[in-house]
Amino acid sequence: MSFAALHLPSLPLQALLRDDPALVGKPVAVVAGEGRHAAVLHASPEAVQVSPGLPTPLALSRCPGLTLLPRRPDAETEAQRLLLAAGFTLSPRVENTRAGLVTLDLQGHDPGRTHTAASTLRLGFAAQGLDVRIGISTTPLLAELAALRADWALEVTDTSAFLAPLPLATVSPQPAQASLLAKWGIHTLGDLCTLPKEAIAQRLGTEGALLWERASGEATRVLHLVNPPRTFAASWDCEPPVETLEPLLFRLQRFGERLAAELRAAQFAASSLALTLCLEDETDVRREFRLPEPSVDPSAWLRVLHTHLGTVRTTARITGVRLVATPVRPPQKQEGLFDAGLRDPLSFWELLARLGALVGDSRVGTPRIPDTHRPDAVELVRPLEALEPLEREPLHPSLGYKLRRYRPPRPVEVSLVDGQPATLMGGALRGKIVEAAGPWMTGGDWWKPEAWWRETWQVRLEGGGCYQILRSTGGWQVEGMLD
Repeated sequence: MSFAALHLPSLPLQALLRDDPALVGKPVAVVAGEGRHAAVLHASPEAVQVSPGLPTPLALSRCPGLTLLPRRPDAETEAQRLLLAAGFTLSPRVENTRAGLVTLDLQGHDPGRTHTAASTLRLGFAAQGLDVRIGISTTPLLAELAALRADWALEVTDTSAFLAPLPLATVSPQPAQASLLAKWGIHTLGDLCTLPKEAIAQRLGTEGALLWERASGEATRVLHLVNPPRTFAASWDCEPPVETLEPLLFRLQRFGERLAAELRAAQFAASSLALTLCLEDETDVRREFRLPEPSVDPSAWLRVLHTHLGTVRTTARITGVRLVATPVRPPQKQEGLFDAGLRDPLSFWELLARLGALVGDSRVGTPRIPDTHRPDAVELVRPLEALEPLEREPLHPSLGYKLRRYRPPRPVEVSLVDGQPATLMGGALRGKIVEAAGPWMTGGDWWKPEAWWRETWQVRLEGGGCYQILRSTGGWQVEGMLD
């Protein structure tokens, strides 16, 4: 086992049904060409007596309820990219062979793990409305032939027994070769391989020898490898423009499934999503969503986008959608022995995402004291994923007066005598200051627009009571009581 092939049979039809699940279970045919020259390209199993190549009038006469639809190149591209992403989950050496077919180099892989991964991959495709076939063998051609003939997975271990009954057209002979071999009575690969390779080469030349090698399974080739995507984006031009939320959410779900598959294949996760809605009046609505934690769960993405779109009101119909995922490496962490994790992390992060969609990401988080001397400064940071143990009580109790702060500080009027506070008036606090200590000058961020400064005093009033007062750009204020 060295190579594998992933095949999406009838790609245009599968992509069309994946794009419109309402057609699943109904007689549907994908047509190519126009007018009288239009013919059936692929037909669903429900389209009785309709086969590929049948002219559309004849197909409609055989199956009156048949729905004829043209190909959807954007849907086929999405399905092909999904197939390519699935290939990268099995191997880093992947060839985008052709539409509906991807070939993998599995050298060095463990067969047991590959079979398990293939089963998981098939279930994932089925959940997304796609039927994938997997072929495994020793050469790319044999793996492709196995995928084309597999129910869902086929591993070729006996090459001769597998190839012998296949028709000669399987290995794509030239028309002249096919005609000549048919005259010789050779119709299958087994018939051709019964003849010596040298005799075929003498009569049909080099092309004949290459045909014999393909028919015997000896032909091999070098894969034209492709790199995994470095950007993770999906876009859709809506035709006709979208006026309701449902088709938009369905499209975003499909985008999320593909982007998540590509991120998983590249060992990434999305840290944020950027959504752009292009409107009919040539304006756009953009919004970036910072995900609570790096994720490759398209369902969680869709819930965040759904919450946001439920609040969006546009001035015109939507003519295009673009979704971009920012890739980051998934966090690797190990909690401490005494740390406690969240009971339901998924619900917690989903709740934060919904709050962020409603009030803005910058207004959701855990408050933390920043690295500054500015009093009462606070910032919101990303919540911790594990609860840290509580800090121990200090060994020695605090000394001196305690400041019982007023929140917010109370504005007052203070008169000065020789640069020191002499009287204080404001609300219930008023009186002569008999004792004052200070000032303590603090300031910071002078290089920023939000520069600050404050002058702090501790005063005792004539009628009793010690208070801490301060002066800043907002004037005099009583910060609290000392006792």
